Amino acid sequence: MISVDDAETNRRFAESLDANFPILSDPGRGVAEAYGVLNAAWSLPNRWTFIIGPDGKILMIDKQVSMSRAGRELVANLTELGVPRK
Repeated sequence: MISVDDAETNRRFAESLDANFPILSDPGRGVAEAYGVLNAAWSLPNRWTFIIGPDGKILMIDKQVSMSRAGRELVANLTELGVPRK
């Protein structure tokens, strides 16, 4: 997960959710810009899901992310791509 918030804000957010994964902090928005998610109409980037393979290549981009379905859709997309479950 990546956010344009600062590292401390991301740390508190992760703790509030008991997240067991890191949140990359991108307050300078360089990564957001590189991935093309900056939205000129909003102050926040678009919420897109990128599935990136072990070789660093982007396998899939979901630009229609629904926060209520994002987890299930991510699992379905990973399954469709043949990513084994751990």
